[in-house]
Amino acid sequence: MDNIAAWFVILVVILIVHLVEEIKTGFRKKLIIGEMPKSLFIGINALIYSFALAAFIMYLMNFRLGLLFIWIFTIGNIINGIGHIALMVIKRDYFPGGISAFSLLFVSLYLLYLLW
Repeated sequence: MDNIAAWFVILVVILIVHLVEEIKTGFRKKLIIGEMPKSLFIGINALIYSFALAAFIMYLMNFRLGLLFIWIFTIGNIINGIGHIALMVIKRDYFPGGISAFSLLFVSLYLLYLLW
C-alpha cells in the first residue's frame, strides 16, 4: 500500500471517529437550520462511506477514476473540517463534531499535499 492509500485509510478512520462524536453530541439536532431527520443523516453518511470504499477500491485497482474520487473525498473533508471549526468560532462555543474536526482537517490537508 502506498502513502496515498495509507493516509486515505487514516482519513476514513478519523471520519468514523468524527461521525461517532457527531452522534454522541447530537449533531443532527443542533444544526443552525434546524433538526436533520435521522433517515437523512444516515443516508448522507451511507453515501459518504460508500463513496470512500469505491474510491479506495478503484485506487488500489489503478483506475484513474479512483484517484479523482480520492481528490474529491479529500477536498470534501477539508470543507467539513473547516465548516465545523468555523461554526465553533462563530458560535464561540463547542459544536458537535468540533473536536475531531481538527484531526479531520489536518489529515485531509496532508493527504492533499501527497496528492499534489
